Amino acid sequence: MDNVYIDFERALEIVLSQARLLPSEKVPIFSALHRVLAEDVLADRDNPPAPVSAMDGYGVRFDDIEEVPVKLKVTEDIPAGKVPSSVLERGEAVRIFTGSIIPKGCDTVVPVEYAEENNGFVTIKRTFPRGSNIREKGEDYKRGTVLLKRGTYITPIEMGILASVNRTSVKVSVKPKVGIITTGSEIVEPGEELKEISQIRNSNAYTLYGLTVEAGGEPVYLGRIDDDREETKEKLTQALEFCDLVITSGGISMGNYDFIRDILPEIGVETLFYKVKVKPGKPVFFGRKGNKFIFALPGFPVSTVVSFNNFVYPFIKKMLGAEKTFRKKVKGILIKDFKRRKSDRTEFARCKYTYDPNSREYRVIPLRRQGSGILSAMTGDTGLMVVPSGVKFMKEGEPVDLILIKEN
Repeated sequence: MDNVYIDFERALEIVLSQARLLPSEKVPIFSALHRVLAEDVLADRDNPPAPVSAMDGYGVRFDDIEEVPVKLKVTEDIPAGKVPSSVLERGEAVRIFTGSIIPKGCDTVVPVEYAEENNGFVTIKRTFPRGSNIREKGEDYKRGTVLLKRGTYITPIEMGILASVNRTSVKVSVKPKVGIITTGSEIVEPGEELKEISQIRNSNAYTLYGLTVEAGGEPVYLGRIDDDREETKEKLTQALEFCDLVITSGGISMGNYDFIRDILPEIGVETLFYKVKVKPGKPVFFGRKGNKFIFALPGFPVSTVVSFNNFVYPFIKKMLGAEKTFRKKVKGILIKDFKRRKSDRTEFARCKYTYDPNSREYRVIPLRRQGSGILSAMTGDTGLMVVPSGVKFMKEGEPVDLILIKEN
């Protein structure tokens, strides 16, 4: 089976088919930011709850302003939040503000800039159609309207909507506990001294931690393990008992010290796939043990990032019941030719991009260096350009699929 590669599309299909929906929990609104709704949220009343003014000005009867200028008596001041105390009669006006409730008898609002008040009277200088500048009851939405659907990702805007419908708490999907393990005797934690030129910093642990938070999981860093078979076996066994999902980086290819692929069946992990026709990130493993899952990702930093975005990100989102499962994908225009030697795999080529607001186009420039270890090239406005299997050459000006791999 180790020599059998599967297509990217088939691998993704397997990943999504395995994702189980997590249970929900109720949290206060202040704790709901960046969580996924596990219930529909309905309007508790009409909005606005009564006819209100759309701007500052004067509430009048249309019949009084058909011919202007006209002088009307100001009978009441109605700030937002006050209930009008009387019915507006002919020849009268009320001073009104944005959001103020419209009194009975009033059917038009004249903006303040078209009126002049003096000694208790206001002169209306311009006429307006009946109903102008008034928001009717329920104009935004009616009581019982679904304002937020289950699966919605909660941003500050959704927090405000929750508060506006009198919610103090809300049901959200429980975050999956995601264990992160990095492998390799050459790996050194930040803050530790590099004693040999062959040693490298443990960047993958922090990258995976951040990516897991972005996806909506609860990351738990379980540490680095040396290239030791028994230590690796023990750590993986513990991780699968403790976590909903385990992610490892490194130790999954064909090297003499790549133990993970052989160890996983020994501890009861069923192989769902191993090795995908994708670049970068070919030696990626996905398996399960009961209702626990593991992704073993390649150790090169760029391969780790791309593999996470391709498989782990949508898996976590599907577990959360999120409405949007994948990173945002847009159409872009290739700014310079792209070619590659082999076309047997789907490639996610690193690229820079800009957005032209005039043409509303993303302009895509493939990076010259596509090495799997060059993480620094992924800073700034970097995305992934999808190069389909079977395609060797893409010409300047061609439309391409661009995956935006950063939240902001």
